[in-house]
Amino acid sequence: MNLTMEQITALAPDAASVKAGRGLVNSAKWPTLGQSANALWGECQGSGSKPYQVSVDLGGPAFKCTCPSRKFPCKHGLGLLWLAVEKPATVQIGDPPPWVADWLAVRHGKVEKQAAVAAGKKDAPADAEAAAKRAAKRLNQMGEGGAELARWLSDQVRQGLATYPQQSATYFAGVAARLVDAKIPGLVNEMVRLESFIHSGDGWPQRVLGQLGRMSLITEGLSRFSTLPESLQGDLRAVLGWAMDKEEVLANPQRVTDDWCVLGQVFTERDRLWERRTWLLGRTQAQPALLLDFMHGQRSFPVPLVVGTSVQAELAFYPSAYPLRALLVNPPESARPLREPVPALRDFDAALAARAAALAVNPWLLAYPFAVENVIPLRRHGAWRLRDVQGAELPLNMADRDAWELLAISGGHPVAIFGEWSDNEFRALGVWADGFHGLGSAES
Repeated sequence: MNLTMEQITALAPDAASVKAGRGLVNSAKWPTLGQSANALWGECQGSGSKPYQVSVDLGGPAFKCTCPSRKFPCKHGLGLLWLAVEKPATVQIGDPPPWVADWLAVRHGKVEKQAAVAAGKKDAPADAEAAAKRAAKRLNQMGEGGAELARWLSDQVRQGLATYPQQSATYFAGVAARLVDAKIPGLVNEMVRLESFIHSGDGWPQRVLGQLGRMSLITEGLSRFSTLPESLQGDLRAVLGWAMDKEEVLANPQRVTDDWCVLGQVFTERDRLWERRTWLLGRTQAQPALLLDFMHGQRSFPVPLVVGTSVQAELAFYPSAYPLRALLVNPPESARPLREPVPALRDFDAALAARAAALAVNPWLLAYPFAVENVIPLRRHGAWRLRDVQGAELPLNMADRDAWELLAISGGHPVAIFGEWSDNEFRALGVWADGFHGLGSAES
């Protein structure tokens, strides 16, 4: 088994599944346990007379279980993985039984079929004229909404920010509703950021003014959309929430095949919609990549990506002046443990200079990944910070539990760290210290 206990825990959809799965790490509850080169299986005795049949495709990992649970993976899949790691002697090596082999064959057949369908769609002629008309109609509607927002932003600066903390929620909700009507859902997220900064403590006026400036830059870009380079149009579309079809992205020639290191994940939830941000770094070309996935309801994503592993995969990048976001062209091949450090920058000055260069070509970039070597986590006056080899410090945006874990892993010594920089704070997602350690599946 290549997965560690922590990596298996990161696959769980919630804390209850972790607790229930840990309760199944008992070989007495598994009358059948087996493993082949690419599969793991077992029969787990539940409350009924017939045991549940549990299968794991280790190349994903992917799961199948005959239990009625709607969680993915269920407690049986998690328990089986933990059992194989903690008590490998109880798992018999051999060929998979028919119920496992049949599932694997169907699963791999579906993957091949999806790849063939995607290739067919890529080659199929599109109704370019109809698509152009739809795009022009939406752009006109968005332009009207952007112009209205630009006037509102001017009013805010003219009236001043002093009364913002006393404003009711409906003050911003009405503006957000008009943005939804104008088909600019991305600007609704910007309104949420604006409102959150008002209640962000000392220094809130500076943060609010900065956000108003960012929104003004977005509306200015929208007013000139047709004159922007195609790559910058792609960046602005992402900020505006004007999504591109998957087929459009897969048709983009910006594809990279590499051994991709999975270095960090962040989960966020709003109105029962889960977002998963997965940060990758190409081993050969040192190309960073961001995979964005969404699920409604439970945090159960169909393609598990395990932090601290590397996968061979081809990525198609979204059109961008600074390509970061990408799609998996095909499901990744077998995950392998991440053993060697990836390239890291020497200090914070180098990291921030790299981010400044990225912002120079994509002014709407928010989250930016970087790895920095020889940094030390420390706690001062109740706040967490990172200090680099030059003695410079950056604020560290982490929950206390995760920050204490980072400090324990480092032992107070310099370590190489990976994370994302956003809103003038660094969020640590992984650290190298006698191997790679993912700092939890961060949730915000």
